[in-house]
Amino acid sequence: MLVAARESPRSIRACRRQDLPAVASLYEAAMRSGRRAPPPGLAEYFERTFFDCPWADPDLPCLVYEDRGGIIGFIGSHVRRMRLDGRPIRLVCGGQLVADPQARGPVGAMLFRAHLKGPQDGTFTDGANEAARRMWEVSGGEARHLKTMTWTRVLEPARFAADYALRRLGRASLARRLERLWKPLDVAALRLARRRFALPARTTASEALTPRAILENLREVMQLVRLHPDYDEPFLEWLFREMAAARSRGRLALSLVRGRSGEVLGWYAYYLDGPVASVMQATAKRGAAGEVLDELLHHARDAGAAAVCGRLEPQLAEALAARRCTYGWSGAGLLHSASPAVAAVLYSSQCALGLMDGESWMVHHRESFA
Repeated sequence: MLVAARESPRSIRACRRQDLPAVASLYEAAMRSGRRAPPPGLAEYFERTFFDCPWADPDLPCLVYEDRGGIIGFIGSHVRRMRLDGRPIRLVCGGQLVADPQARGPVGAMLFRAHLKGPQDGTFTDGANEAARRMWEVSGGEARHLKTMTWTRVLEPARFAADYALRRLGRASLARRLERLWKPLDVAALRLARRRFALPARTTASEALTPRAILENLREVMQLVRLHPDYDEPFLEWLFREMAAARSRGRLALSLVRGRSGEVLGWYAYYLDGPVASVMQATAKRGAAGEVLDELLHHARDAGAAAVCGRLEPQLAEALAARRCTYGWSGAGLLHSASPAVAAVLYSSQCALGLMDGESWMVHHRESFA
């Protein structure tokens, strides 16, 4: 399926470890600096995230497009093991689709079609641009409307607004230097609009989140959904290690939430980058979504966040609305499945597939790798 006729000099095949220097060179030229010489750590990063992930699967490989012995196209494949109504299935998060700008023919489109035709039960992405969205729709995929909504909870309105405006003007360093100036304004805003900006009283506590804690509580926390990650300890250890190493995303917080009696209510993960905490996952057991969110908001505020944002997960929608969050639209979440049964669940509120389970935390396009 992946290899063209033998006499053709052009073919699509599985990516091998020895291809990664060429893949890194192509990616650097097309998606990063425009130069053909990638930083020394880029090929190593691709090796860690594509080949050294415990869930890497030779049946669901990354693909390269080869022309006369040279690699002119690449598409990544991040395998994610899931449980659907208790049975194991495999999803693939597609990422890092890149083609040589000087290549002849629709290299990217052909790689993308070959990628979708793999034996996976479904394919998804969290970071689609307009070009990827068009290819996805032509190939039968759809936007995940329930999971392209975003939410923001403002904690310090003056600091958040000033930082946003200055960063838009390219003055991020000035925004950091002026942070203290906004404190009196935020104190006044809290007094004048306490109902809008004050947080509910804290009734929970958080502690460091470990792979073992997730595995011990996964069944109870995920009992309300039909489709959820089939985590194991090797994968979670790899995931936490790689997420912590993604320093250009900010400072990583991984926390387990306990209630008044010490019972586990759920967990969350976020990156704090400047004044904004970006949530990668927030998961709660039945009836505890509000308490987990409150703990998350308190933790982020104490860490220095002026606002907390994340993707709208259906299981959290009611609790988020009660906490006066504002909503937006990203349009970046796309899905494809040849199975109508799998597709129906993927598009529904019965799917627990967070940003932590995709590629949103990855840094292939933003880290220096020097």
